[in-house]
Amino acid sequence: MVQRSRPYGRDVAPVVALCKDPVRGTREIRLEAGAQGVLLTVCGDYTTRRSADGRWPVDNVTRYFDVAVHQVRAGDAGSGAPNSCTASRVPRVLETDDLSVLTGWAQAVAEAVTYAPERADALLADAGAGAPWRSAFQIAEPSRQLSEAVSFIGQAIRAVTPPGGVPMFDEVVDSCGEDRPDAPGLETLARRVMRSTLDQLRSRHMTEERPRAERQSR
Repeated sequence: MVQRSRPYGRDVAPVVALCKDPVRGTREIRLEAGAQGVLLTVCGDYTTRRSADGRWPVDNVTRYFDVAVHQVRAGDAGSGAPNSCTASRVPRVLETDDLSVLTGWAQAVAEAVTYAPERADALLADAGAGAPWRSAFQIAEPSRQLSEAVSFIGQAIRAVTPPGGVPMFDEVVDSCGEDRPDAPGLETLARRVMRSTLDQLRSRHMTEERPRAERQSR
C-alpha cells in the first residue's frame, strides 16, 4: 500500500504516520525496505492542563511521547504459528470486567489511604460482598473471584496497620510490593493492581509538588 500510494505531483515516500509531541515536535515515521509494519513505543507522563476560561493550571492530564520505533518484519514460513492454534490457553485469574472493577476499588482505597486512612477499612467493607449499599441501589453482588481479590487487598493493608491505628502510605506500598512465591495467582494479581495504583498516586503527587516547591523557592 505504501509503494502504491502516489499522490499527484509527489514522489513515492514510505511514510506511514506522523508523530507529534511537545518535546520533539512533529516527525515522520517511515517504513523501511523489507518491513511489513512499524511498532511504536510510547510513554506517558503528567503535564499541566491549561484553560482559556481563566481557571488555574492543574497538573492532572497526561502527555504522550514516542520513545522507540521498531520495524516489524515477517518471519520465515513454519516459524511456529501452527502450534499457537493448538496450544491450550491458561485460565484467566480474573475476568476482564471484574479486573476493571477491582482497579476502580483499588484506586479508591489508595486515595483513602492517602487522604483519609481512617476510612480505608470501611471502604474495603463496601467493596466486598454483602455491603448494604448494593441492595439499596439494586447492584449485583460481586463474583466470588472479585470478592477474594478485594479481601487480598484488605489483608495486605491490615498486615501493616497497627492495632487501633491507621494504615500509612509507605507501609502499604511495601506490603503490596511483597509477592509471596507460594501465593495463589489471584492474590498476586490483586497486590499488583493495588501496587500499581499506589505508584501512580505517588508519581502524581511528586509531579504536583514539584511546581509548588519551585514557586515557594522564588
